[in-house]
Amino acid sequence: MSQYIEKKVIKGRTYYYFTENKYMNGKWKKNRKYLGVATPSGFEKPRRKKPKQILTDKEIKIIELIRKNYSKAHHLDSRLWREERERFVSFIFNTNAIEGNPITYEDTDTVLRGGKIKAKKKDVREIMNMKKCIDFLFGYSGPIDERLVLKLHIMQMRGVLDGAGRYRDVDVSVGRYVCPSNSEVPALMRRFFVWFKESESNMHPFELAVLTHLKFVRIHPFRDGNGRMSRLLMNLVLLKRGYPLLNIFNDEKLLYYLVLRKVDATKRPKSFVEYLFSTYIRQYEDYVKK
Repeated sequence: MSQYIEKKVIKGRTYYYFTENKYMNGKWKKNRKYLGVATPSGFEKPRRKKPKQILTDKEIKIIELIRKNYSKAHHLDSRLWREERERFVSFIFNTNAIEGNPITYEDTDTVLRGGKIKAKKKDVREIMNMKKCIDFLFGYSGPIDERLVLKLHIMQMRGVLDGAGRYRDVDVSVGRYVCPSNSEVPALMRRFFVWFKESESNMHPFELAVLTHLKFVRIHPFRDGNGRMSRLLMNLVLLKRGYPLLNIFNDEKLLYYLVLRKVDATKRPKSFVEYLFSTYIRQYEDYVKK
C-alpha cells in the first residue's frame, strides 16, 4: 500500500486529495479523499517515484492467471505439503544441491519421510533444517526484517555453520563476484530492509520476490547459506501474497550463475527478472492453460 497527497488541476483550478493505492487480488485500487484547494503542509517535499515495472503487462497477467488458478486448486498453508509434496521435496533437493549438497532427490525424499540413508550428518542436517525453515515460514505473518532474517539463518544453518545468525566478519567472493566488504554489510542490510518496506506497497509481488533474492544474494551478508536464504525469502514473498513456490533447478545452475553475472556486468536486474519469469511459467504452464 502507498499513500500520498495528489494534486489535480481541473479547469485551471487546483485541488488536493489524499490518495491511497492498494494491491488487492492482482489489481491496483486507488481511493481518494478530497482535502481542499489550499496547499497541504509538506506537499512540496519530494516523493519517491514508483519503481518502473520490468515485466510487461501481458507477462504480469500470466502470473496473475497462475496465482488465480493455483489458489483455486490448493491451500497456501501447511496443507500444501500434502497437496504438493513433490514440489517441496524438489525445492529442498535443488536449493541444497546448488550449494554442493551431494544427497540425491530420492534420498532427500527418504530423509523427509523419516528414513535413514548413508550420508554425512552435515548433509542430512541441511535437508531437515530446510524443512524446518519452510514449516516456520508457513506460520509466519510478520514483516521481512532483520529479526526474521537472523532467525531464519540460525534455523537454516544450525549444526552446519558456527556463527549462524551473525553477519560475516570476513570478506568473501563467489566465483568472479567479489562481495561487498564485511564492514559494509550492516549498513547494506539496513538499506535492504528500507528498500523492501518501501517497495512492497508499490511493486508487483513477483518482481518484489525476484529482486529480494537478487539484492540479498549480492550483499551476501553471511559466511555461508546466502543462496539458500535468498531463495527462501523470495518464496516467502510469493507465498504470503498467494503465489506458488518458485524453484530454481540444480541442472540449470550454470545458467542461473551466468544470469547473475550478466546483472553484475550491466548493473540492471532485467535479465534476472526475465529469467525467473520464464522459469516460473515452465513450472506452472498447466495453470496458464486452465
